Parts: sequence; structure tokens; C-alpha cells
Amino acid sequence: MLVSLSEYGELHGKSGDTLRRLAERGVLKTAYKIGRNWVVDSDEVYPVTKRSKRGVHSLLPEQLNLSVENSTCRSDDTAGNTCARYSNESAEKSNGIIYTPTDLAEYVANKMIETRVRAKDKYYILDPAIGNGELVVAFLNALNNRFGSPEVIVVGYETDADIIPRTEQRIVECCANARITIENRDFLELMGGSTNQRYDFIIANPPYIRTQILGAAKAQGIAALAGLDGRIDIYYAFLVFAERLLTDDGVAGFITSNKFMTIKAGQAVRKYLTVNTDILRITDFGDTKLFAASVLPCVIVFRKKQSPVETIHTSVYESKECEPSHYPDNIFDGLTGTKNVELQDGRRFSIIVGTLQSSQDGLPWRINTTSRKSWLAGIERNTVKRFCDLGKIRVGIKTTADNVFIRDSWEQEEFVPELIRPLITHRNAGQVSPDSHFLWQVLYTHTVINGKKIAYDIEEYPNTLRYLSAHREQLEGRPYVKKANRNWYEIWVPQNPEAWGKRKIVFRDIADTPQFWLDETGAVVNGDCYWIDFYNDISEDDILLALAVANSSFTEQYYDVCFNNKLYSGKRRFMSQYVEQFPLPDRNSHDAQAAIELIREIVYAPVLHRQKEIILSEINTFVNAAFSR
Repeated sequence: MLVSLSEYGELHGKSGDTLRRLAERGVLKTAYKIGRNWVVDSDEVYPVTKRSKRGVHSLLPEQLNLSVENSTCRSDDTAGNTCARYSNESAEKSNGIIYTPTDLAEYVANKMIETRVRAKDKYYILDPAIGNGELVVAFLNALNNRFGSPEVIVVGYETDADIIPRTEQRIVECCANARITIENRDFLELMGGSTNQRYDFIIANPPYIRTQILGAAKAQGIAALAGLDGRIDIYYAFLVFAERLLTDDGVAGFITSNKFMTIKAGQAVRKYLTVNTDILRITDFGDTKLFAASVLPCVIVFRKKQSPVETIHTSVYESKECEPSHYPDNIFDGLTGTKNVELQDGRRFSIIVGTLQSSQDGLPWRINTTSRKSWLAGIERNTVKRFCDLGKIRVGIKTTADNVFIRDSWEQEEFVPELIRPLITHRNAGQVSPDSHFLWQVLYTHTVINGKKIAYDIEEYPNTLRYLSAHREQLEGRPYVKKANRNWYEIWVPQNPEAWGKRKIVFRDIADTPQFWLDETGAVVNGDCYWIDFYNDISEDDILLALAVANSSFTEQYYDVCFNNKLYSGKRRFMSQYVEQFPLPDRNSHDAQAAIELIREIVYAPVLHRQKEIILSEINTFVNAAFSR
């Protein structure tokens, strides 16, 4: 999703000047100019700009060719620039080594030890991405504190041969009763074969590389090894293989991204863990910024499936408006129950402790408390349909060459292309109505003839032909266009050209508050927004009620309870898989009709900004009441 540099900066806590310099130097790999303004893919991980000594090694030799090491990415490699390690940069950053923070390692270790009640004379421990051994050292300390000094066999995997001797020495110095073996190979290579070894404890902070970076063939290879369907992140495979390598009473503790708990791509691994393991604890550290990488982490502790267990689920998210009741020295000291805390640096967090709501069909995981269960039950009683019943929720167009196709103005062109159309972008975002009516423009290459979507024959449009031919080398450099037997000049994802002329609700993908607005201009929607393509039988009251619900404070609360996919600075991801589940009350109820009339007032009788705020506040009251009958 393309965003401006200032919006990207808000996500990562960086200044616009810093990001502009990185963009100009080519460090931000997806950044380019549209007119006078820089844009960048919101999913691009903020880069580590120092060159790393440690390379990205192959995951499955001669088959997958990507890294599974614990602690680094290569700054001059495409995968390295976009992979994220959930780790703090230590004093050894100059050596390209990045480690798990000590306090987080100790938290994971202690939570794992808490679940083990039976002592043994000998323990087998595995870290499949061992790095400098931070997790293993923390675990051995916790183990010795709980069970004395049992014999310990530690096995690790590490792709960087240089670090192995130091890691082995560190572990031996920490725990004299430990025998340590670190293999200089990729852990997932082992899983391509077979092994009879089982472990009492598996602790890991595996690499995080998204499907888009892995590439289809590599992702499918990993998925096949792990027995997972659909899109995957590499750490999914580590979770699956950990379950397979545990002893019957073994325990695993992992640090991962929290995204797998709620996104559609995480459905397969959620289902696998629910069916095959007892999940003992999940701690979602949200936007605590424990790591330098722009990833929101979580800790998950599980064992092989034994008997029904109630999972302890804790979430920690920054809440600038909350009133603190506790002032711990660090966030870990505050995780003893539901409360609001303020840390020594002034940041405030809302901590919620409940149980995990999961299901074997892979639905998003969420935290349950008594009050939340009661609140959601009331909503279900008053829900008559959902947003998915109104129409298809679609993402905007993807040109894959925005610098060619999209501009804020085409007036500087001597020969303005004939196929220019108005374009809605995130700049127009507002609640109910757009905050800005100035539309950018797109050279739109598609039409519909006899019910079939086709590309225009640009030979019939001389200005368009002249302009696109000047950019032919760049456009022909898109191999996927050629592979799909498409014309070299086409927009990659044009959506349905006939749909633009219909009334539609447009909304931003990334926003701190919901911004859903009505469009009746016939404009094309850009890829930084979604829109609802309504079915033909949907009434105006249904559309206006959807606007009321979508822009209400009720929806913010519903989103946080059911999905809670947040970025830094509290920004929410209004993805189609979430929005399609937003509930709608009976449109004929008194409260729903009152909300509809207020929305109609905003849409059809232009109001001042202050008046709009007052009306939206009234709408909040009616929407909440409509779900509370």
C-alpha cells in the first residue's frame, strides 16, 4: 500500500527529512516520486543502513535459497532489505549481529519453566536459530533456578560459522553442566529429511520474511515441508516443526510477529496450532517497541496436545489517553494483570489479561474477558447483516508503475494523454464525506466492451501512445505483465472499469480512526484505499447506515476487540477481511433510522467542519444504542 513519506515516518517514528534522504539515496527500495511528492510502500521494513558482515544464506540448498539464521539480514540484498528481525541492535551492530533483548529472553524462559512441573535428570534443549545464544542462556539460568543443576544437552542451528565458537563458549560459561552442539546449517534443511531426536524444550526467535519477499516458489517449498496451505511467513514453518520435535511433555517458547494471530494468511498456522498443541500462553507486546525492527512482536508458549487448557492471553498496547494506576520500572514488571501503566520514559500502556478465543477453523485469535464476551454477545443479538452482505470489498488499482501512470496534474505535458481519469487516493480521506475534493489523475488503460474487460488500443489515442512510448523501456521491464500475455502498456490490476461509475464507499487501509466516505464522482480508486462495490439490490438506507456504523466510535472498539491489527502510533489496518465482518443493526430500528438521517444531512447538505464533528458525535450515540437493544 503506497503512503506518503510523512505517513511512513509516523509508522516508524522517523522524520520526513531523514526519509527523504534515504529515498533519494535509494535505501528505501519501494520509494519513488509521483509529481513532486515521494511515496513508499507501507509494508517496507525500515532499513538498517549499515552493511552487514553476515550474509543471507540458503534455507534449503539448491531449492529455496533464503536465510533462517537468528540474527541478521544483509543490507545490500533484496531479501535482506525487506526481512525483519525482531531484535535490538547491540553494541556489536558494527559486526552485523542483532540479538534478542535480555529482558525479553528472560521473560520467555521463565514462562516456559512455569509450565513444567516434573523434574528430570537430563534435559534436551533446542534453539533452531541460535545466534549469540541469548535465549539459551536465559533459559538455562531459569532452568537451574527451578530444578537445581540437571544435566543439559543443548542443540543449536546457526548459518554463520564465525559466531558459533563464541556462542558455545558463552553457553558453557553460563552453565557448566551443559553440553553444547551447534550445527552450521539451516534448521529447515534438517526438516527436509528426518530426525528421531525429540526435545524437552524448544526456544526460538526465528526469522521473519514475508511471502512477497520469499517469492512464490520458495514460499510453496516451505509450505510443502510444513504441510501448510496458502501464503506463509517463514516463521510459520518453525512453529510447526517445533511441535513435531517436542517430547510428549515438552514445551516450546517462541518470539514471533503478532500478525499471524489475525491476518488471513495466518489461518493455516493458527489452525495447526489449535488442533495439534495446547497453547499455554500468548503475550502480544503490540507497539511496545521492544525491537529496532518495525515489527509488533508476541510470545507464544505451547506443548503437544494433551488435554483442554485455558490459554492465558495478555495484550500490551500504547494508550496515550489512559490514566495510569501503576508505574513499573519496565513493561515486564507490569504484566501481572489488567491495568494501565506508565513507564519511566513517560509512555503509557493499556494491559489486558484474559483468555484466548480460538477455533479449529482458523478464525482470527482474540483476547477474551468476561466484559468483552458480554459486549460481543449483545452485538450478535442486534446484528442482522454484515458489510459483506452489501457488496464486494475490493482494493484499488495497482499500476506497478505509479510514476508513469499517476500524477497530481498532467498540465505540464505538451500532449496530455486522452485516457486520463480522476483518481481517489488517501489524500481525499474523510468521515462520511471526503476531506479534500482535489483528485489526482491516472492514465487508465482499460474499458469494457460487450461485457468483457479489455485494454484500450492505444494506437487509436495518439497522445497516450506518444506518452507511454516514452516510458516503454520501464513498462516492458515488468516480466509478470509479459508472462500473463498482457500488453506492455497496461495497468497491472485495473479492477472492473464499469464499477467506477457506481456509487461506492471508499476507505483508507491505514488510519488511526476509521475514514469511510461516499463517492458519487465516478472516479477510479487507487491502491492505497479500498472500496465497497455494492450489489445492485442494496438500498440507499443500507449504504447510509453502513457509513454511520463504519465511522463510529463503536467500530473502533469492535475492531480492537475482534481484530486489533495495529501498527505503531495506534494506526489500524482496515483490511477487507476485517471490514467485511463489520456488523449492521436492523435499519428499521429507531436508532438506526436516526443515524441514517444524520448521515443524509452530511452527504446532501454540506456542513462546516465543526458542524460535522457535532453530527458525528450524535451518530456515535445512535449507533451504540442500535447494538445495545
